[in-house]
Amino acid sequence: MISNLSLSKNAQFYELNKALTKKSIEDTFKEISKERIGNYLINEPKRNYTTASGKQITYSIVSYKIEAEPSFLAGTLVKEQKYAYLLLIESDDALAILKKYVDSPEKYFSSFIDEFDYEKLCHFHGDKNPEYERVTMKNMSISNAVIRSRSLEAKSLNGILSSNASSRSIPSSFRMKVGEDSYTLTPSTSRVSHRDKKSAFDELIDWIVETKEEIKATTNQSEFLRNFASPICLQDITDIGHQVVAILIDLTEIETKVLDGVAVLSKADGSHLTRREINRLFNQLKSPILVNGNLLKVKGSTLSGKISYSKTLITIRNKILDGIFVTENNSEIYTIGRYINKEKPFSAVFDSPNYSYYSKSCFEDKHLTNNTQSILNIFDDSYNFSGIRSEKEKPHAANLTRFPASSLFRKVEDQYCAPHNIVICDDMCDEWADHIAIDSNSTIPSISFIHSKFTKKETYGASAFHDIVAQALKNIGRTQAEKQLFKRKYDNEWHKSYENTNISRITGAQNWREIEIALDTVNQNPNSIKKIVLATPFLSKAKLAAELNKLTLGQKCKPHYVQLIWLINTFISSCKEFGVQAHILCKP
Repeated sequence: MISNLSLSKNAQFYELNKALTKKSIEDTFKEISKERIGNYLINEPKRNYTTASGKQITYSIVSYKIEAEPSFLAGTLVKEQKYAYLLLIESDDALAILKKYVDSPEKYFSSFIDEFDYEKLCHFHGDKNPEYERVTMKNMSISNAVIRSRSLEAKSLNGILSSNASSRSIPSSFRMKVGEDSYTLTPSTSRVSHRDKKSAFDELIDWIVETKEEIKATTNQSEFLRNFASPICLQDITDIGHQVVAILIDLTEIETKVLDGVAVLSKADGSHLTRREINRLFNQLKSPILVNGNLLKVKGSTLSGKISYSKTLITIRNKILDGIFVTENNSEIYTIGRYINKEKPFSAVFDSPNYSYYSKSCFEDKHLTNNTQSILNIFDDSYNFSGIRSEKEKPHAANLTRFPASSLFRKVEDQYCAPHNIVICDDMCDEWADHIAIDSNSTIPSISFIHSKFTKKETYGASAFHDIVAQALKNIGRTQAEKQLFKRKYDNEWHKSYENTNISRITGAQNWREIEIALDTVNQNPNSIKKIVLATPFLSKAKLAAELNKLTLGQKCKPHYVQLIWLINTFISSCKEFGVQAHILCKP
């Protein structure tokens, strides 16, 4: 049967810290095949083999028939039959796993294997000047207002991808070309795939041995990948005194199963969570959890629990999450807390903005301390925000024709918006921004989307700034909106007065045609500038500069400043990706 194998060169690679025992393999084969139909097609644990080229390995293989409802049906008795297989190749100090219709077999061999260093897999063939054709990146940010994952593809991404964006990103998979050979690597699952015709057993073994040797010999040679966040050991971060200050958990997989009716949530007493409780749980956990010692806070609510660290992993303990049970298909039962700590579907940031934890790995942005001046450059402290008492100074009198002089809106209109020939107040309803200001008269026309946030006192906590950044980034795509969408906004809201007042939503234009002409001037000039502007009178540029200077000198800054710096970096990098200028109006 082995001589009849015809398989793709697609395998997961692990370090072997000791040889697999025959019993561990037999127990695994038995466990994964509990639902098999009939006899095994093949069942051969621990067989020695030598290829025609002289490469010696030990293989174990099992294959069996299974039945399952077709993926395009639900709730029927219709079954289709297919064959599953698991092939284990032991080559000295490495294990290769090939499989089909078998979920996570590596978990059965956790005491025998370790993952190869993330960097080893990332820089695979890095010294051979590979051309990177596609890369999928995860964002290091814990903000829920950014694109968390994106894929880029080109004939060669080398030199095209901006280091400004990649330094805050973690490559989760990429395809590269080395000469005539094309490889896809997924470091998070230890997978290497070689695009080639299917191979007989001897050729497959030769490829596995050669790939294993290449992974072991790999050094940090790829200049393209050096622009991304660099892997670092969690213990190295904690040993120098850094601690986690915020976590963002991704429970999308469980939420989808619950919404699709595949899983139900229940409490320790067996009662099911109500729809309201389910929505509240998932909505709360879509915001970052702030960590302060043994206190966990999310959306202002304090949760009992703590964060603990091992050499490589972060563990979250929380009574609420440990007390909610997930039942899938009326059989498999586990708690949300157990799921989180087993699958690690979360990202975390530390009290230094250089570091991030994502999917069981830690990363360092080595470019951050070199970019402190570029962070400060987007802050503009030339505006006078004195005398502000609130954002809009509500309640408003019915005969009011302008926002009160003591409101942030008025300050923005009188100062920042003054040079623009058309200003639109888009506050309330389906708002894209608080104000949209168009300058179509200048040699280089521009359009600014302005978001304003007022707090009663100066603050450097993440919550106030997080709100305004989230609002801005949620609408960042509006900077590229087609004219028809502006027309719809005009017809629905902009032609009216602001709420129940005489405040005109539009100044500088009498009708849609005048707005349309201004938009055409902006859109038809390839040098036009698009801006996202945050009006934040609660921030002081000087105080932020002092904290950034500490980072440059290798010192620690306060935890709430770390979160603030993360959010600023997120805002800047997102704007750069959309070709939009980032501006923050603040106090001196």
